[in-house]
Amino acid sequence: MTSASLLLLMACLLQSAHSFSTTFHVLGRTAPSSLSVKNKWDMLIDEDEDEDLQFDGPPVPRDMKYNMFNIDRQRTNFESIKAVAGKDLTNDVYARNPETDTFWFIGKVAHVSDVSVEKAVARQWAMVEEHSARLRPAELYPKWGSLQLWVAPGDSELDVAYCKPEIKFVQMFRDVGGASEVRNIEVGFQGELYENDEEGFRTIRTNDGEPVKSEIQSSADRRQPTDAELDDMMEVLNSQVLTNDDNE
Repeated sequence: MTSASLLLLMACLLQSAHSFSTTFHVLGRTAPSSLSVKNKWDMLIDEDEDEDLQFDGPPVPRDMKYNMFNIDRQRTNFESIKAVAGKDLTNDVYARNPETDTFWFIGKVAHVSDVSVEKAVARQWAMVEEHSARLRPAELYPKWGSLQLWVAPGDSELDVAYCKPEIKFVQMFRDVGGASEVRNIEVGFQGELYENDEEGFRTIRTNDGEPVKSEIQSSADRRQPTDAELDDMMEVLNSQVLTNDDNE
């Protein structure tokens, strides 16, 4: 491990000792507190148990089982790495039922500089895939075990919504050489959570991860859109998805 990565890990360990609020990433909206986030994770798990979702599959690493201790640790790791290194060592994660062209935004991953994003996703695959299925039980749970995971640059949701052609989606894979050797402190995962009956962010892409729709032109100054504009954008995106589904 390089000295730079060692310094980053030390900073992450120090950072994780402090409390901090967690960010929900539906186009940049912020959640109130880490306690509120934990309660929402509990509700997500409880609701899925009520719906009799079963996640019986091959054995997974103990530290990546879908429970509150592991979830909270990996979320803390994500925030710590991002606080030290910025978004350059983070990626947005999308899950896809391979039989559809809808890519659902399901969270973000982070990794230290010595660990590739491919290894970061593979190391946390069990947690990320199960979270995807729990977050979107109707669309993704039926294909749990064979879901596709794709990554985009960190904090690029708005550019994805605008169908910016320079934003590339890259498919990740469950089995990556050396991933099992990565320590859990070297990677992090911050799962998406919904509040106030949000519909969830999704985008239509080709099998190569390219946008299907033409680029949506934004204002020249690229100012941060208002909440009303974000709501209008989500309505447009949702209508595009529904139109695409009707045409299949």
